[in-house]
Amino acid sequence: MSVAQYMGTIRPNTAPRATAPKRKEASGGLARDRRAMSEQVLAWCNRIGFRRSLRVLPDRMLAALGLTREQAAKEAAKPFWQP
Repeated sequence: MSVAQYMGTIRPNTAPRATAPKRKEASGGLARDRRAMSEQVLAWCNRIGFRRSLRVLPDRMLAALGLTREQAAKEAAKPFWQP
């Protein structure tokens, strides 16, 4: 086979090109994580305040909430990270 004949048999590569998945911005994940952490801290702060207020509420206000003194004391004794 001569060189001219050989060159005629070469076809360009028509196979589809494989592409790597696009990377997300590095700050997108950090911003999401930061937002999730701030929401969690806010939930903890709300829980702390609610449980502190349960300790000092009078019985008539606890009854209005549908709680007994024992239930309020049990809830107030929980650590802030427990729902």
